[in-house]
Amino acid sequence: MSSNDIPAAGKRFGYFLTILINFAMIYVANNLLVWNVPYLTNDFMRCLWAVNLSFAVTIFTNFIFIFFDRKWFHSLMEAFGTIFSFLSTYVFWQIFPLDLTETWAYWVDIALVILMVLIAFSFISQIMHAIRQYRRDSRA
Repeated sequence: MSSNDIPAAGKRFGYFLTILINFAMIYVANNLLVWNVPYLTNDFMRCLWAVNLSFAVTIFTNFIFIFFDRKWFHSLMEAFGTIFSFLSTYVFWQIFPLDLTETWAYWVDIALVILMVLIAFSFISQIMHAIRQYRRDSRA
């Protein structure tokens, strides 16, 4: 592993901070029902596995970035994480653990579909970026 593969101290701190924030988000997500968040139904427990998995993948990828952070690899791992973001959004959309009026439910449903489309575009963009960066690195 070359010294170019190991990120600078500032970037490593940012990855570490991201890990801490995602652990906090897991804590929050797992306590939303305990805290009696309005509009959230008990069906949220059925999507919690996907939400936790998405956060866990983000923790995992950022942990790897602390030690290895080539641009192509970073984009590839972010694409990998995007798959789990899509999965958690899809599971949430399918279960829809929200107690909303019909009008609000309609708009939230549309927003979740738009979010899934944007996540899919993000995945494609990250894969394309990873390929471009890999080709650029392999020529150097």
